[in-house]
Parts: sequence; C-alpha cells; structure tokens
Amino acid sequence: MSPTSSSKPPATSGSLAEEADKADTFDIGPKRNVAGLLAGPIAGLLLALVLPDSLAFEGRAVAGCALWMAIWWMTEAAPIPVTSLLPLVLFPLFGLDTLRNVAAPYADPVVFLVMGGVILALATQRSNLHHRVALLTIRAVGTRPSQIVLGMMLASAFVSAWVSNTATAVIMVPIGVSILRLVRDIDRHAVDDKFAAAMMLGIAYGVTIGSMATLIGQPPTALMKAYLGSEQSFDMQFGQWMLVGVPFAAVMLMITWFVLTKIVFRTALKEIPGGSGLIHSELARQGRITTPERRVSAIFLLAIFFWVAVPYIADLPLVAQTLPFLSTISDPQVAMAAAIACFLLPAHARSEGRGSAPLLGWSSAKDIPWGLLLLFGGGLSLSAMFTEAGLSAWIGQQVGALQGLPLVVIVMIAAAVGLGLTELTSNTATAAAFFPIMGAVAAGIGINPVLMTIVMTLAVCSAYMLPVATPSNAVAFGSGEVSIRQMVRAGIWLNAVSLVLIVLALYTLLPLVFGVSI
Repeated sequence: MSPTSSSKPPATSGSLAEEADKADTFDIGPKRNVAGLLAGPIAGLLLALVLPDSLAFEGRAVAGCALWMAIWWMTEAAPIPVTSLLPLVLFPLFGLDTLRNVAAPYADPVVFLVMGGVILALATQRSNLHHRVALLTIRAVGTRPSQIVLGMMLASAFVSAWVSNTATAVIMVPIGVSILRLVRDIDRHAVDDKFAAAMMLGIAYGVTIGSMATLIGQPPTALMKAYLGSEQSFDMQFGQWMLVGVPFAAVMLMITWFVLTKIVFRTALKEIPGGSGLIHSELARQGRITTPERRVSAIFLLAIFFWVAVPYIADLPLVAQTLPFLSTISDPQVAMAAAIACFLLPAHARSEGRGSAPLLGWSSAKDIPWGLLLLFGGGLSLSAMFTEAGLSAWIGQQVGALQGLPLVVIVMIAAAVGLGLTELTSNTATAAAFFPIMGAVAAGIGINPVLMTIVMTLAVCSAYMLPVATPSNAVAFGSGEVSIRQMVRAGIWLNAVSLVLIVLALYTLLPLVFGVSI
C-alpha cells in the first residue's frame, strides 16, 4: 500500500522486494491536487506578509515556508519526499542560510539510525524471522485486533521509557508490519485499512507516550531537569518524575488505545480467522529456528543490548576507567554496525553446504525507503531553521504577553502552542526556547515555575499529527500501512486529549507530588 494513497494493502504477501517497494512508494496517484499545490505557496506568502514586524524577516520567511510544507504534507499535493526537499531550495533562496548548512540535517545521525534499523528489518524479513516473531507475539497478546494493538502499544511504551524513541520504533514497527502480513497470509480479507492504521499508529504513539514516563525517555525531560537545576535551583529526582510521568503515560496510553480501536479506526474484524489454533499450527509448520534466523536474531539482540544496557554499564566507575570508549558509542553507530554485519555475516554455516552468501546482498539496498530518509532530513532542516531564525523564541514571547489572563487560560494557550509547534519542530528546540519564557510567565502570575516548566515539558513531548513530528511517527509512516490523513485524523483527537490531561495534571497530580498549591 502506498503511504499516500487510500487504496487497500495487497491481499497477499509478495516478495521482499515487492513489499519494500510498496512501502517506499510516495506517488500521488493519477489525479493532481492542483488546489493543494497552489494553496501551499499562497498561504505561506500571505502568512509571511501578515506577521508583525516584531518578528524579523528571517522568522517570517521560515513561518511561511513551514506553512507551505505543512499544507503540501497534509494534502499530499506533492510526493512527501519532494516536499521534504523544499528547504534546500527555499532557505538559501531567501538568504536564511547557506545550502551547506541547510543540507546538513539531511545527514543527521538520526537518519542513519533509521537507515540501520531498516536494513536490519530487511534482514529479518529475508530470513523469515519476522514471521516467527509475529506468530509468537499474537500467541502472547491474543487474537483479537484490539488485543494485538494494546499488546504492541504496551511493549512499545515500556521499551521507549528506557531506549531512544527512534531505536524503539525501529525495533517495534517491523514486528507490527510482520503481524499484518501474517494475518493477510491467513486471510486476505482479514486486514482492512483501519486495523493496519490502528496497529502502526498504536506503536508510534505508544513510543511517544511511554517516553514521558522517565527522565531519560525523551531529550526534553532531561533538558527540563537541567533547566530546573540551573535556573530554578530545583533538583528533579528520577523517581520523583516517575510519580508524574508514569501515571500520565498510563492514562494517556489507555485513552489512546480506546480512541484508535473504538472511535477513529474501529474495525469490523473481531478475531483473527482461525483463532489461537491456527496460530499454533502455523508455529508448528515453521519448525525449528533456522541458521539465518539465529544469526539475524543474534545481530538484533546484540544491537538491543548496546542500545539498552551499554549506556548504564558505561556509567559504572570501574567500566568508565577501563573502557572509556563505551560512553562514546551512540545509537546510530550501533544501528549502522548491525547493518554492516547483515551484509558481511554468512547466512548459513559451512557444514550446511549452502555456500557463503551473506544475510543480505547489496542489491537489497534498493529496498531501503529512501523517501522516508528524505522526510526525516526535511523535517530536521525545518526544525533547525525555526530555532536559528528566532521563530520559536518569538512565538514563546507572544505567549508571555498573555499574563493578564486567568491561569487556566494561560496554561491551555501555552500548552496548545507547545503542542502545535512541536508538530513541525524539534521538541528539544521548542523546550529550550520555551522554558525560560514559561519561567518568567509563571513568576509574573504567581505560580511555581517548576509546575509551569513541567506543563510545557508534557506539551512538547506530545506530538501525534504529522510524520515529521516525531521519529516514531515517521518510522510508522514509512511502513506504508498508514497515510498522513489517517495520522492527522487520529492526531487531532490525541492532541485535544493531551491538552485536557496536561491541565488536569497541573491541578491534581503536580501539586500532590511536589507539595505546592496552584
């Protein structure tokens, strides 16, 4: 299925190359969306003209370009990767920065993290390990579609609380795709667009929500701790934040599951055809794990070990002294090392007499979703320009000008601005721009700055509407199982829910945990 079309996914699984080709097809179809094509630049130009002079030209130009790209992304008037290339043309054209600097985010480390994860997923599919994992997952969580979605959401949320969002998405999305393919193999009519969208978005949103549970789940939470310590003389403890993050994430996760499976993407499918008996028979037919499966599993588990355990091991005093290089190992490095191993490690042992062909040949590189990587680059380039042009800071200042309004109104406006801005920009950059401003606003209206900072942290960590909003959204979108329109439909609901929960947390959970009154 094309990520940009409303056509149903293929009824049966084809070859790996065919499936990958479908996942990376960003064609817009035979009909041209002329209205969307014109609306993008026209709306962008009008926005740049109507914004006040208090915002520098650079900021107005970036705002116009951002609206242009957002319209094209949401209307799919142009192929998604093509829209993602606009910063390379527009930003140097308006004198915002050099082409070299604008192009740098297209080679951001996160792009290579995703690329390595995709290559590892291809090796998983080539070895047929994905089929076995999908069967075991369904057997564990149940055969009802809502149970499968909930199981994948819970697993994604738990992992993302301790591992980077992108790495978690790279691990979980291929499993979700494998489950969908398995169900289609069993019954080609069993998977509709709604179930597929609920599955992929459930994983993406589970990653985002779960990362709020701990201080290490997302960069903004770590930045919040640093800001509160340096500027507010408040030492946020790991366990103290979990008293806020875990309940918030748990409630948000269950509401998200309900919205996805019972409201927005309610599917007519009640049970996987054949039920648990068929799953057990499929597992029996799989037989014993093969050599390619074992070797891909070893690479996968080793990558997970370096993603999850090594950062903690590297912080141990003895390890830090004897093996200091461990602290320099990053998630993208691990992903690329795993990818290289897939091209070098033989698929079979010599004793099997089946040659020394590697797990993946270089011809598999054509199956990498290059369009998805361009999407990442375009989003990161736009995000960087928001900060460099001063647009993020200016938007924050406009919120600060609302100090005379009632507290609940100020909180809702601030959170709404944070929610909206983080859909198009880096949540870390948004947090960095807003924390000082929210601290000043809090002091002006007589509220504890710690509480206002936490409100903004929760807001910028909540982004559900666009693929460029979070790495997990982009990876899920790159699966080819969900369209931007579907993501926007679900994201609007969840942004509204997040806004309400943030305000409720301010008046209930935060005063209870931190012992202060509003």
